[in-house]
Amino acid sequence: MLSTKDKIMKTSLKLFAERGYEGTTMSEIAKGVKIKKASIYAHFASKEELFYLIYKDLEQEYLLLMNKIINDSSSNDIKNRLYYIFEQYIEYYMKNPEIEAFWNQIMLFTPSHITESFYNDWMNCNTPIEEELSRIFELGMTQGLIRKGDAKKMVISFLAYRDGLMYWMKTSQEISETDLRYFIDIYWLGLKDG
Repeated sequence: MLSTKDKIMKTSLKLFAERGYEGTTMSEIAKGVKIKKASIYAHFASKEELFYLIYKDLEQEYLLLMNKIINDSSSNDIKNRLYYIFEQYIEYYMKNPEIEAFWNQIMLFTPSHITESFYNDWMNCNTPIEEELSRIFELGMTQGLIRKGDAKKMVISFLAYRDGLMYWMKTSQEISETDLRYFIDIYWLGLKDG
């Protein structure tokens, strides 16, 4: 059975994902948990703290997910490794739309008074993941599989392509595993050396 604090976090995640930080009130959270608004403050000092703690939980979940995916792919060749990382990330967030929606709220609609701290924190969190992905691209270049270039920019293009496809899937239609393979094949053709 969930504690009151966990119920507040779960309900808040749902509301923040749907309505964003500014569109969610503490009263709505209390109503969703079936407690009095004042009871929330026994667990959280403010709405900003509650939002931030949910973010930190999801940040840790993201790091665990990405490290697991990257590690699980380590025995694959470069193309299949990139495909696995691409596919597993999309699959996870397609199965967890509330979490993905919360990330969208943070990345696109974070209130101005907390934007800088969130972005700085996110950059510190995501840098090791991007560095690990860069090493994969660099290995592909060393092996002559990927054209010579800036590995960091290749990572950005990979992440943008992956996230763009995932957003399209959410708003348009489902894409099969065969379709995902097709999209990564197109991406791979752009990376190939020769």
